[in-house]
Parts: sequence; structure tokens; C-alpha cells
Amino acid sequence: MAANRRNLEQLINLWDSQVGLPPLLPRLGPHPEYDSFGVSVAVGMLLKSLQPGRYQNHTQYETIRKFRAAFSNLYHASAEGAASMASLGRDVAKTYLTTCPTQSLWFERFAKGCLRRMGQEVHQDLAVTSLIMVELLRILDKEWGETQGVAQEKITVMGAYVAIAFCGSFRGHEVLLVDLHGLIKYARMELVEGGHHYCIIPLLGRFKNEDGERYHLTPLASRTASGIELEIWVQRLVNLKVSQGLERGPAFSNRTGQPLDTKWLELEILDRLHLIQGERPDLIPADVMVHEDYGLSRSFRRGATMEARNRGVAKNDIDAMNRWRNAENSTGRRPRLNMQDHYSDIKQMIPALLRFSLAL
Repeated sequence: MAANRRNLEQLINLWDSQVGLPPLLPRLGPHPEYDSFGVSVAVGMLLKSLQPGRYQNHTQYETIRKFRAAFSNLYHASAEGAASMASLGRDVAKTYLTTCPTQSLWFERFAKGCLRRMGQEVHQDLAVTSLIMVELLRILDKEWGETQGVAQEKITVMGAYVAIAFCGSFRGHEVLLVDLHGLIKYARMELVEGGHHYCIIPLLGRFKNEDGERYHLTPLASRTASGIELEIWVQRLVNLKVSQGLERGPAFSNRTGQPLDTKWLELEILDRLHLIQGERPDLIPADVMVHEDYGLSRSFRRGATMEARNRGVAKNDIDAMNRWRNAENSTGRRPRLNMQDHYSDIKQMIPALLRFSLAL
């Protein structure tokens, strides 16, 4: 700012002393009566930043920047924004021209200034290890045997959720993509490879850079090296859903077949981890804030990947396990196939894919 002022003063003096005319500088105002720079959104972001956050007495930049995205999405969906959009290019590579206030040069500089002054404090979810998983499923199995009705239904969902999340190295929201129809179909088969029983976990949904619904079949060991009984919990979930008269839709759903709300699920699971902390401080140290440091989003995936590496699973096998997130989410597209075709497609890869979950 000071440098700009000095340079402009020199420019004005040179023109005044040697040309005899004032320089042709742009007018600084008045500005339009409406908000053309996104100032209102910027003010909202600043006010939000003053509120207490999850880890500090202020809200992090990663949270307040969502206001910009929300406003931009609303603007481009509005009659004004949609009509003002223009694109350069065709097919895949395109550049869009927009008059959205939060895409202005002023707002870009404001956002960069916020980031530099506030910084970014990243808190990664702690990893759930195989030993913690064994203890967690032991507690859930004990509760499952001692309860019935709605209480037992909740335990079934919790056990199946954590077992699939850990053994499949899935993020929290990916587990919710498990398809009930495919799960029932393969749960009724006896699947064996190299003397090891395994389960097929089918994921169904819309994925990045893909059109239409897609199946992604993941073979997982029925029982892992550390004693995680995946198949038992999968069968319990299948039996529960069939007893509720549900055979299609998301596997993790309520009694009406609607997708499960994971808020209560996360709280219940973290409560069990807190119980493990009290009983086994050798697994979860006493100084760990369980409800702050663990989460469904990435704790199970980080734990599974860490365990696989520690147990000598080859990097290629880990990459093969995550192939549907890497290769199939790339810009290259594959034809949509039914479940049986997908199963035939991955059959040759089952030994490599099983090495991951067998080692856990």
C-alpha cells in the first residue's frame, strides 16, 4: 500500500512538472450501491472467525471459507448468476467467466490475507489400531449378546460399521455407500481364495468424473490376523435388514430404508473408545481426548493403512486395495457393469486385495 502511494505520487509529480498535465488516473469512486466485491460475505467470514471453534477460542480459516463457497454456489444457481456465465473452450477443458462478487480480485486478496494472518491448524484423526479394534469389537459383541430389540439393532450397526471401515480402509462417508442388495447377494455365497474365507463389500454411488450409478466390489478377509471377525458382523447386519423387510437401498439405513444419520453412531463409538481408554491405557493413553482426537471420518482408514505398512504389506497391495479411489476416479471412464460383471472383473485381483485385510 505504501509503495503504491509513493509510486503514484512520483507519477503525478513527473506529469505535473514535465508535461504540465495531471496523469489520467482512474476514478476511485463512487462505487455501485450494490455489493459488487463480496464485502458482505467478507464481513460474515470475519464475524464467524470471532466465534469459539472446536480447538481454539476462534474459528479456523478452513471453516469460515465455506461461506465463500456457499455464496458462490447460490449465485451461480440464481437467475442472475446463471445468465451471466460464459465459457471458453469445449468438451472437458473449459474456463468459465463469472461476475460473482466472491470471485472478484478484491475478494481473492481478502481471502489470501485472511489465510496468512489466521494460518491453518490441521488436526488429523488419531489412528485406530488393530488392538483397539479387537477390544472395541469384543465390547460390542458382549453388548450384542446381552441386549435385544432396538438396543441390539444399534449394536449390530455399530459393529458392522467399524469392522467394514477398518478392514476396507474406508473413510467414514464411504462406508455409507455399502449397497444392501449386493451385500445380501454375496453374503449368501461361500467365498474362498487360497484357503481363506472372504466377504464382498459392494459400494454403490456416484463418483467423481463418472455418470450414473457404479458398483465397486471390495473383497475383505472374513477374519483378520489380529482376530477381527468381519463376516460375523456382516451376517448380523444382513439378518437385521432382512428381518426389517429391507433388501435394497443403503445397507446402513434406518427402519424405513433412509440413509443412516451418523451423528449418534459416532458418539456411541467414541463412548466405547473412551471406555477402552479407562480399562486399557496401554492402548489409548490417558492424555488423549477421545471425543476430540478420534473420528469416524479417518481414524479407521488411517489405522488400517498404518497396520498394513507395519505388518509388511507391499505398497502395491495397499494401492490395489485403494484402486477404486485412484484408477476408477480418474478422468478415464469405464463402461457401467452389473455386479456379476464387476465380480468377474476383479477375480484375478482377489489374492492381492485379500493380502491387505488378512494382515490386519
